Amino acid sequence: MAAPTDVDLLLAPGGALSVEDPGFEDRPGQRAMARAVSEALEGGGCLVAEAGTGVGKSLAYLLPGALWALRHGRRLLVSTHTRALQEQIVDKDLPLAAAALTRLGLTLRFAMLQGAENYLCVQRLDRLARDAPDLFDGAPALIDRLARWARTSETGHRSKIPELVPQALWSRLCRDPDLCLGPNGRLWSSCLYRKDKERAERAHVLVVNHALLLSGARLPSYDALVVDEAHTLEDAAASHFGLAVSKSRLTRLLEDARPLSRRHPELLSALKRCGEDGARFFDAAARAHGLETGRREESSSRLLEPSLLPEEPAALRELEALCLRLMETRAAGPEPSAGEEEAAWAADLRLLHLRVAGFRGELSSIVNGVDEETARWIEAGAGVELKASPLEVGARLAETVFSRGIPTILTSATLSGGGTLKEFRRRLGLEDARELAVASPFDYRAQAGLLMLGDVPDPSDDRRYATAVAARCLRIVRAVPGGVFILFSSWRSLRAVHARLRRRIKDRPLWVQGEAGNDVLLEQFSRAGNAVLLGVDTFWQGIDVPGEALSCVVLTKLPFPNFASPVEESRRRWFQSLGRDYFRDHSLPRAVMKFRQGFGRLIRTATDRGAVVVLDSRILKRGYGAAFREALPPCRQLADLEALGEFFQVGRRA
Repeated sequence: MAAPTDVDLLLAPGGALSVEDPGFEDRPGQRAMARAVSEALEGGGCLVAEAGTGVGKSLAYLLPGALWALRHGRRLLVSTHTRALQEQIVDKDLPLAAAALTRLGLTLRFAMLQGAENYLCVQRLDRLARDAPDLFDGAPALIDRLARWARTSETGHRSKIPELVPQALWSRLCRDPDLCLGPNGRLWSSCLYRKDKERAERAHVLVVNHALLLSGARLPSYDALVVDEAHTLEDAAASHFGLAVSKSRLTRLLEDARPLSRRHPELLSALKRCGEDGARFFDAAARAHGLETGRREESSSRLLEPSLLPEEPAALRELEALCLRLMETRAAGPEPSAGEEEAAWAADLRLLHLRVAGFRGELSSIVNGVDEETARWIEAGAGVELKASPLEVGARLAETVFSRGIPTILTSATLSGGGTLKEFRRRLGLEDARELAVASPFDYRAQAGLLMLGDVPDPSDDRRYATAVAARCLRIVRAVPGGVFILFSSWRSLRAVHARLRRRIKDRPLWVQGEAGNDVLLEQFSRAGNAVLLGVDTFWQGIDVPGEALSCVVLTKLPFPNFASPVEESRRRWFQSLGRDYFRDHSLPRAVMKFRQGFGRLIRTATDRGAVVVLDSRILKRGYGAAFREALPPCRQLADLEALGEFFQVGRRA
């Protein structure tokens, strides 16, 4: 077990971090978490740690983790869900940790890796340069600039490219392991991903994302694991272990294969038939389930009824068989003389076969699966999609991520509905893990006001609810001098309220999620200082806007999972088959946890001051409302909207 003095040497007042960090604050909770992390690393086992906002959890695991890796010649793997946290760790936290460790005479190396699709492939760039005139206006010049950048860059990561690359072009430039020629390629010495991978191999701390962690990709060996933003691991795993086939995915597959028809002309008619047959299949599947297609605003979904589906498109089988015949012909023929170019065509053909076979295999698994632990549904909107998703992922995580028997730490600001972490540990198959809860150091009684309104109509009455929410939001905006987040649980409610507010709010910016990328919206929101931003699911968590720029968070509805969705309907049936209570064991705990996450957007620093307003009267009128109220830290209770205005007036005078 590491001596507690190690943590003090790093994190206590007068320690190495205090010397290197101009904004250093003494955080006893941070030191408590760091000691627990150090003990888990030295002693083995698993630690689940909930660390409230302001604890400083990133450095609470990075510093003891880096020290452990350096002293024992090991590697620590850190996995996050969001790109924002990954970049914060690599660009801010790890450089600070490295500077602190130099005070102990230690030199820390760290690196970041993401999935292959995030890296520029110089081999594909070189090939595409010959096709540039056929792409779009300006493509040759853009490809030339990318080639010049790649010649001097030390990384191929997309985020480091100094200009925007359209997604349609990026999909033909990004790294694809199935197309990689490796050391046999002419440009292997210039491969940018190889440089990133070599840095990862030398790193003491390697930062990845959950998608890469779950993918089964070959990562540099590691000896301990930290899962940050652990509350998202279940959803990330459900997405990874789930399946989805769609008309748009098939269309992209066929469009990507079209250049290959120049080398194999017989593919052209097969690709055309496949596109036509596939479109008929998906459109017929939607109609058979009573769903409309072509609606861009909102999608509808139904539990999948395999008996209603048409037969699998015959052209898909024919295309797969044709690819296989062409591959066999190439293998049986003489050794090609064109070298690398011929090898690239062969890789393209192999990839097409893999993609067609994979599409058919996923379609078959979705349609023919029978296990009760998987939800299967069809969704129609702008396109049509057939999906399957596991209802519980603990067993699969135990077989993959948690199967290695190495020290493992899972952490987040919110892992529960406010009680113990037992249910979280059960869902992830970590019943034997040690748990730690570190409260936020913020003084919520002084910093945060809480207003719960009991006069808003029940959300089940869509029209009256939207009208009432818009009216209350308008009064809230007028009472709050700073920025306001208005968070919804559905796009339908968001659009209905936005349509009413945009006619009335003229004196400050009013933005809605989807008008631009989330990162762009948040940057604009932070700069404005008094903007109003309407958001849904992703804005309930992982958003950090300190100061007056975010002075009020409005939670329009208690965030229960959508009871009518096919996934939740499947989950209810599954819970019933197990003799469990769906509402008590799943719906309520998940809603309370998300409610805490939404509340957590407000106070981000010790100097922040603001209010949370809850517009769902069920928090006061229903018995389960107590679970939501008790999950929040003690705040100043506000009686009504007039009190909300006074709260901010007093704050401004102070």
